Amino acid sequence: MTADRKLAARLVGAVAVAFLASMALTWLLHDRMTSHEAYNLIDNAFRDIEGMIRERVDRRMIRQAMLARDRVADMSKEPWWNDPDESSRRLRELAGELMVDEICVADASGMLSHSARRDEVGKLDFTKADGQAREFAKLLDSEAELAQPLLPNTLRGEMVKYVGVWIPDGGFIQVGGRDECVRRLSRTAVTGLTHNWHLSGEEGYVVITTAIGTIISHPDISAEGGQWHEPGEDCYWSKRNIEGFPVYVVIPKRMAIVERRVLVATSAFLNGMALILAAVLVGLVIAAYVRAQLRARHAKEMSMASDIQESAIPRTFPPFPGEKCVDIFADMKTAKEVGGDFYDFYFTGPRKITFLIADVSGKGVPAALFMMRAKSVLKSAAQTGKPLADVVREANEALCDGNSASMFVTAWLGEIQLDTGIVTYVNAGHNPPLVLRDGRPEYLRGGVCLALGAMPGVKYAPREISLSPGDMLYLYTDGVTEQTDRAGDMYGEERLKSAIDGMADPVEIVRKSLGEVLAFSSGVEQADDMTQLAVRYKGGAN
Repeated sequence: MTADRKLAARLVGAVAVAFLASMALTWLLHDRMTSHEAYNLIDNAFRDIEGMIRERVDRRMIRQAMLARDRVADMSKEPWWNDPDESSRRLRELAGELMVDEICVADASGMLSHSARRDEVGKLDFTKADGQAREFAKLLDSEAELAQPLLPNTLRGEMVKYVGVWIPDGGFIQVGGRDECVRRLSRTAVTGLTHNWHLSGEEGYVVITTAIGTIISHPDISAEGGQWHEPGEDCYWSKRNIEGFPVYVVIPKRMAIVERRVLVATSAFLNGMALILAAVLVGLVIAAYVRAQLRARHAKEMSMASDIQESAIPRTFPPFPGEKCVDIFADMKTAKEVGGDFYDFYFTGPRKITFLIADVSGKGVPAALFMMRAKSVLKSAAQTGKPLADVVREANEALCDGNSASMFVTAWLGEIQLDTGIVTYVNAGHNPPLVLRDGRPEYLRGGVCLALGAMPGVKYAPREISLSPGDMLYLYTDGVTEQTDRAGDMYGEERLKSAIDGMADPVEIVRKSLGEVLAFSSGVEQADDMTQLAVRYKGGAN
């Protein structure tokens, strides 16, 4: 063999060795990167689901604290209330009735004056306490609620979740529950929470179980009620306990393996090309890949934005299973991936529910972002317990602040007293709702104020309407009435009024009216979000 041939052979051998080393290194690096990215995705999923679970559990526990506050107000009028032994016994009975483990009463100075635990009465000053107990002293100076996560109790070494609500005459009520209690109270609130929730394409999923492994939330609803089994080595997965519920996030490895093989084959092809041709091809491949990644990233971000927005809208009906005085049902059909409409409802007092529907100006991501901000601002203001006019005024000021895009949101907000059926409402530039009495609908017009976020310093004048048992309020956004047919004619208010004539059920009125609009506009693209909310008053006896 000549020297030239030996040199050529050595060069070929060196290139072959380098090529094999390159493939091996590529395989190893990609394996580690895939694992790293998968667990980053799992951590992000845990952050999202933790916020959702905690919000629902907090809401359920605060509801029990409000019920305890009402009962304690009655108990404090009894002659035995100042007897520590008897009041502690009665509070233990009340705790069992409300399915919680602890009920404590702090007076206006922050001292524990009454408790289901007799030995703690008069010994705990929340204003001077250490650790998590000190945080509840904030309730002495504000008309609000406070919820702590499930944490180890420093005195007894148990995992306990505490919530508190202020007492109008001073002081606060504190309710506590161990992990078993929290799961028992909140199981229905988290059931189905992860329906259709996928990550890593359509492959990854999130599961919530009971302490013994019974599945209570799974992307596949048919799996709920079954027994959970931990994934094998063919998956990246992790488990965390959130508010007492075991939560699992799982991503199968098979999609990552396919991607790794494609990467290695592509590396082999590029290493076999001439230097100039390789440079050209690499440039073309990189450009195409970047464009595809940008498109995929945009689609994924829009999908994630849609999921986040969807998760912020209450979808569990009936929303208050234990409340017999009112029926509520709502639905939203967005025109794009993300929308600017929203609805909401929540207790803002022991016997008072605030409900609303709103429509943000504009479309797409800016409208969706403004929608999330408006929803949060309104809820935060409403749950302070202030009069509705002050709630709307404060929300308007907050939305005007820093509103460089000059966006605004129309909204109709109502506040129903469950014992009387009286609804206090404010119409901030929104469509007039329909009131159905004996199934006959009439528009509730008049009293329209300026939209929220349009101009600071606006005063909002509330109005009232009294609902009798069986009466219903039907709220909607302009995407319903302004949807057009093939001829360009709008659906309009009169068609909507005729469509719901004679209806008496919130579910029926929402679903049938949407079906009528879609049938009217058959063959025409949906122009705007269609959002509806119906509230039927059933009477004050709960």
